[in-house]
Amino acid sequence: MLAFILASRFLFFLAVVSVVIAAPIPRNLRNSHLMMNRDDSDSSSGSDSDSSSSSNTDNTSFDNDSTSTSGASFVADSSIDVAAVLQLVKSVTSNPVSGANYGTGHDDNKAQIYELDVDSSAGGSVYAFQADMDVDCDGTDYQCQGNDDGQSETSYGALSAKRVPFYVLPQSFVDQQNIEGNSLGAIICNNKMFYAIMGDTNGDSPEVIGEASWLMARTCFPADDLNGAKGHDQSDVTYIVFGSLVPGGISEDTSTIDVASLKALGDKTMKAFKLNS
Repeated sequence: MLAFILASRFLFFLAVVSVVIAAPIPRNLRNSHLMMNRDDSDSSSGSDSDSSSSSNTDNTSFDNDSTSTSGASFVADSSIDVAAVLQLVKSVTSNPVSGANYGTGHDDNKAQIYELDVDSSAGGSVYAFQADMDVDCDGTDYQCQGNDDGQSETSYGALSAKRVPFYVLPQSFVDQQNIEGNSLGAIICNNKMFYAIMGDTNGDSPEVIGEASWLMARTCFPADDLNGAKGHDQSDVTYIVFGSLVPGGISEDTSTIDVASLKALGDKTMKAFKLNS
């Protein structure tokens, strides 16, 4: 009889244990466990992520051909009077650069490049011109929509046209004036000013002027759905070229740049920008 009672209790114990083991983990506990694992994973890789973002601060992009305008990461500081800068630059027509008169690729429109008489804060020669804005996708995004003749590299590496704001100059002008690769530009479009680097050159025959990266063009004109086959045709974009100023955080080995460094140099330069009287 005693053996029967002990056996019964043992079987009851086994039944209870099996029920406990088979019971599902409550949802809140299960989620907490997953969250802890995810946090641990994030914290363990946080240093790499932070390092990557600091060296290539390129959080602005159009990876899916969108028309988002998150390009504010390279927009000029709100304290800069863009209208005054534009009026000042437009008034300068006294010093055209010899031989620097280029077609825009639209009818007979031409764009003359002028040298600006600026003080030493500009770090060297400064130029300006008004042109249109076609889309350049050369580099890692050379297969962007409408870009049938794209090249897998830009003039100074292989930038991403969808992640880097860059503008393009004719190769002959770059050679003639010794413009530094990746030099700073202030681009005024739609009454706003954005910063970019001179990331590519145009060596076509004949050379044309008025091009910018996919990111730059779609940031300037977000409602126009611009792409490799559709640019902004009106010559109402002002390009200011600081031929000797190059922001940090640029490497020919990477497709992105440090946009924060670009903006910092742009704001510093434009806040001190003035023409000699």
